[in-house]
Amino acid sequence: MEGKQVLFEDYGVKPVPASEQKGWFAIGIIYWGVAVCLPAFLVSGMIAGSAGFVTAVGAYLVGAAVLAVVSILSGIIGARTKLSTALSFNFTFGKYGAYVLQLVLFFAAWGWFGVQLGFMSSGLGDGGLAHVFGGAVPVWLINIIGGALMILTAMVGFKAIEKLTVLAVPLLLVILIATIISEITGGQDIGAAMVAVPEKAMPFGVAASIVISTFMLGSIIAPDITRYAKSPKAAGGGMFFGMMIGFPVVLILASIMVVGAKGELDFSKIMLANNSGFWAFLAIITIVLAAWTTNDNNLYSGALSINAMFPTIPKWIITVVSGAVGTILALAGINTSQGFTGFLSLIAIVIPPAAAVMLVDFYLFKNTANKEYQSSELDKMANFRFMPLACWVVGVAFGFISQRLQWQFTTIAALDAIIFTSIIYLITMVATGNRLKPSI
Repeated sequence: MEGKQVLFEDYGVKPVPASEQKGWFAIGIIYWGVAVCLPAFLVSGMIAGSAGFVTAVGAYLVGAAVLAVVSILSGIIGARTKLSTALSFNFTFGKYGAYVLQLVLFFAAWGWFGVQLGFMSSGLGDGGLAHVFGGAVPVWLINIIGGALMILTAMVGFKAIEKLTVLAVPLLLVILIATIISEITGGQDIGAAMVAVPEKAMPFGVAASIVISTFMLGSIIAPDITRYAKSPKAAGGGMFFGMMIGFPVVLILASIMVVGAKGELDFSKIMLANNSGFWAFLAIITIVLAAWTTNDNNLYSGALSINAMFPTIPKWIITVVSGAVGTILALAGINTSQGFTGFLSLIAIVIPPAAAVMLVDFYLFKNTANKEYQSSELDKMANFRFMPLACWVVGVAFGFISQRLQWQFTTIAALDAIIFTSIIYLITMVATGNRLKPSI
């Protein structure tokens, strides 16, 4: 019994102790693993094919810069409080007010789990495994097996996620580079394809918006990982390493691969183009690890959100139940084009305003109302902080209205929501007598 408690102890409802804290590399490499995911391959291929490679690279760098800023600011909160994103919301919105955001975070992570698992299963079912076994493999079977693997590492938590990522990321990068080399040696003129511009090119702003909207959730839930950081500096360095370096590297490599494949977006089909059993094996390894290293984080963060609401329930039990339902979502087809697009649109509207309120509240208004985000004060928080909740609702309403009426500051919906909500919350707090305290 004691061994199981040690294995599954992940500090879901209390601060991470100093003995378990990590440096910047351990934090950053996990976010490299988050970046190497099947939706990243899909999104980068779609952008590179529609906008042209040069425009796509610019969009990746701008998108990564925005995401890195949000990740660093969010991550520092985790390093200071040593608490998960869900628990940190208690300081921003109050003990019960945070329930709303904790549920939203849970469903967002849950949805991403279903999306990733669905992409992996469909890619394997008619891709690598079909090539190996000579016919399609039932997608439902792959969903169940893949879901079980992801549940396993998420049950253990940070320790298992870190070990898996350290092993998987270098291997995935080598496979991506090897695939590109295979395309070049196979006679593909990648250089010419990289400078080609489509007739009706996707605008730069739209490309950057897709990048930011697709991965904004990962930036916002950075405290789930950075709570293990030794210091705010380690958290910030880790997030910079993961999001500003790792993220664009993955997108650029994936885009080169797609460009070299003459626009084919299906990763398994690209790797199987030379009809080789060896490449089929690599395709299987890549698809599984790309989904696994990201999806255990999704399930992990979702379980932490529910654990914050129900601290007496062991996190590993929440993880198992959540993973099982997420697997059902994958079986239901949440990764289909319509389901994926609708899910991303909802996330881009609901989550960023909450992050905006928390960031402004933490960095500019440390006071008795938010207990200065001290973990020792967590149990003393008010049940509701109505002003932050009201500003979040206003920010969400703005997101829905601006999307419908095409009101745009930056052409990036998620960034517009963050800017608008930050301004509204700042003005509201100052107007009601709260003093600015900009030091961090």
